[in-house]
Amino acid sequence: MKKYKFKIENETYEWDNQIITGAEVRSVGPGIPDDMDLYLKTHGNAGKLIEKDTSVDLGEPGIEKFYVQDASSEAG
Repeated sequence: MKKYKFKIENETYEWDNQIITGAEVRSVGPGIPDDMDLYLKTHGNAGKLIEKDTSVDLGEPGIEKFYVQDASSEAG
């Protein structure tokens, strides 16, 4: 079975499915608290806010990179 890789900050994780939701990303590793926003780094653009019900396709070329910020700060 194929494993899909993605990163949260600088840690690499593997996932069994091609699609992962924001809620699932938040549950991986040490977990991401609700007072932090989750973003998907996109090439050449500001990060995309990933809500808990947002689905992300891990089958795209390259490794998806997620990062977190305080919910009060601006996307960077």
